[in-house]
Amino acid sequence: MLGTLLAFVLLSAPQGVPTGAQCPTPAAAPSPTLRTLDQSLALAGANAGELRAALEAIEPSAREDLEWLVRTMPPQDLATLRSGYLLRNVRLAERARASAPWGRDLPPELFRQYVLPYANLNERRDDWRQDFLDRFAAGAWKFTDPIDAVRWINDRLMQECKVGFDWTKRIKTEQSPYESMQVGWASCTGMSILLVDACRAAGIPARVTGIPAWTQATGNHNWVEVWWDRWYIVPEAGKDPRQPDWVRDQCRTQSRADDWVHAVYAATWRPTGTHFPLCWAFEIEWVPALNVTRFLTDEVAHRVTVPGGGPTTVEARWRGDLVARARAGADGTATLPLVRGEPFELAFVRPDGSRSATTVTP
Repeated sequence: MLGTLLAFVLLSAPQGVPTGAQCPTPAAAPSPTLRTLDQSLALAGANAGELRAALEAIEPSAREDLEWLVRTMPPQDLATLRSGYLLRNVRLAERARASAPWGRDLPPELFRQYVLPYANLNERRDDWRQDFLDRFAAGAWKFTDPIDAVRWINDRLMQECKVGFDWTKRIKTEQSPYESMQVGWASCTGMSILLVDACRAAGIPARVTGIPAWTQATGNHNWVEVWWDRWYIVPEAGKDPRQPDWVRDQCRTQSRADDWVHAVYAATWRPTGTHFPLCWAFEIEWVPALNVTRFLTDEVAHRVTVPGGGPTTVEARWRGDLVARARAGADGTATLPLVRGEPFELAFVRPDGSRSATTVTP
């Protein structure tokens, strides 16, 4: 998908690159506490009836997912999005989870954060899910490994959607899927939004990740990460996300976790206390994010011994997000991609469903 991207990113400044005094440090982010359903309905104002209609019409099996979505929606979406839009989005996301070969093994928290949402950043809210399910799901579901499915989608995305990469020809940075398809061109941000939505339509957890500015090369950059047992950067078409790529290599040498201008951010859906710096609209602070820089600069393969031994699934959570998962075999050990010096909550899930937990700092 991004075969021509590197040259543009290294040689140009495509959108609002921070230059010290010209771009203020982001203000304090919203509280990371989730709103209650009543609080979201109050924020919706005159549109609250649409949200209530969706909550009344949704199937009982999907009610909790819709409630979670409403509790975490940006205020402007609460005030504008209609019940039909929300119902289609939730029902089709549930259908993808039920139909994808990996759906049964998809953690609910990953589904809610990175499959269920209808948007990524501040792009226009398009009704894309049915269209993208029709375009990509059947082919993606021929694979049992979702990362192989991602590669299949990525290899076909530009041709299927008739969108090429050229930041000089796109109409704006944060193009929605149909804006990119209408103009036929997109920057790295528009291409990332397009690919994330295609993956989500097929039931694959995906998110937009990016850096406001490299420390050496000119320009900012956004890309896509997909999750299956860990987060993988999606490279250009024809390459496997599990293999080394230039973005990860460049992050190792040209990003800084403690400097917001040069930090790497992953867009989330739940409030985190941090926001995604939008280089085209720094005044917008309602897109939640996690500073994931050190996962790219200080990753360590951390070996874990399961208490009591035996086959067990080991889950690692960092700042509330499930970031890695591994299966311990008969020897009772597993290796997780963690970060040196960061605390992680480990959960040990046994085949009978029993759980135990501990905290580790690699």
